[in-house]
Order: sequence, then structure tokens, then C-alpha cells
Amino acid sequence: MKGEMNEMGKGGMKGRHGMKGGCKGHGKGMHRGHAMENEEYAYVREVELGFDETVKRVKEELKKEGFGVLSEIKVDELFKEKLDLDMEPYVILGACNPKFSSELIGIDMDSGTFLPCNLVVYVKEGKTYVSLLLPTKAMSITGNDELLEVAAKVEEILKGVVDRV
Repeated sequence: MKGEMNEMGKGGMKGRHGMKGGCKGHGKGMHRGHAMENEEYAYVREVELGFDETVKRVKEELKKEGFGVLSEIKVDELFKEKLDLDMEPYVILGACNPKFSSELIGIDMDSGTFLPCNLVVYVKEGKTYVSLLLPTKAMSITGNDELLEVAAKVEEILKGVVDRV
């Protein structure tokens, strides 16, 4: 199973008219059983735990590294409430470490637009995944080497969090 690529486009969401759609790109960059960096922007790992346990473990691992969860968006519940769309569990966690955040903002006040760092926990075809938006990819658009240096430190820590879940 290790190294086997998931099929794209499976699952998705069903709306009130029974239409299947979902977001494009689900499954891209994911391999079963180990983390993989999506060429474009994400670090993704399939985990053995269920959804709720995974969310709990991500929060615990973030806390160990000095990160707090500032926001928790339950996308599946939001889509059901606002759009009457059914989908598998999906949560976006906005994580922040005050030390690194203050360092970034001290370098460039506008770098706060990149905060907090987003991690996603979701279920696809019965399997649970953790995904991290790579801070270096996000910050690369600034062209600021000082910001990228800090982003690289944060990225290393957050990849470790994903790997330990």
C-alpha cells in the first residue's frame, strides 16, 4: 500500500439537488501511509486514527511546540448549514506561535496576512488525512529572505507535528 497514489475526484460533496462536485484536486499529492509534500503547496499525511482522535492529537502536538489553535472551522458543518451540502468530516485549524508571529510581524507588518498557519484534518473515502499549508510556499510570494528564514523554521516544526500524529 505504501507509495500507492490515491485516485483523484472520488468522494466529493452532494448538494440539495443530488449533484456531485466537490473541490478540484482532492487526492493530489497524497500517498498512503506516509507524508508527502505536494509539489505546489501542501504537506499531506494519511493517519491511522479516526477523525476526532486525529483533530485531538494535532492540537496536542501543536501545544507541545508552543502553538495555540486560534480558529477551528468545521467546513463540513458549515457547508451543510449554509449550502445543504453533505461531505465527509473536514476541519481547518488556524495555528499560531506568538514567538514566530512576532518575529514575522517585526520584519514586515503586512506578513500578518499569512497568519495563522493552516492545518487541515479531513476524511476521504474512509481514510483520515492531515494536511499543512507549507509556510515557505506561502511566504515565497513576498520575495523577502528574512521572512522565508522564519517560515522555514516554522515549517520544519509543523511538519514534525504532522509526522507525529
